[in-house]
Amino acid sequence: MSRAGTTGMPQRVDGMILFVDYNDVFRAPMAAALYTQKHGRRAYSAGVYAEEGAQLGDAIRPKQLRTHLARQLSASMLAKADEIWCVTAAIARHLTEEHPEASKKIHALPEISDPAGSGRDGYARCEQRIRRIVEEMP
Repeated sequence: MSRAGTTGMPQRVDGMILFVDYNDVFRAPMAAALYTQKHGRRAYSAGVYAEEGAQLGDAIRPKQLRTHLARQLSASMLAKADEIWCVTAAIARHLTEEHPEASKKIHALPEISDPAGSGRDGYARCEQRIRRIVEEMP
């Protein structure tokens, strides 16, 4: 897990944790839910291109995300966040380029493939990958 272009895990910060994806319907909100569960600190999620209020379909939406509604990432979210964890290095690079003032708090998780189109089993595999990553976080 690294900041865009660097390696190593930052020291734990006791502030707002934000997970970022493109659409905020599965990877980022699942990471936030699992992080909150594992570490006892509230985490949030948002999407760079999220459609406000979007959700996964009922057939594939896991119980942890039953009430989750997608949120569009905003400059104020980035400003309030103490740590920003992106589900891909590409998203971390994009945010660093677009918001250089936040670059020191933007980090990339190990790559998490998008499970879209992979059915229930694909989402379950992705959830397990996210769980392993989150368990290693400070």
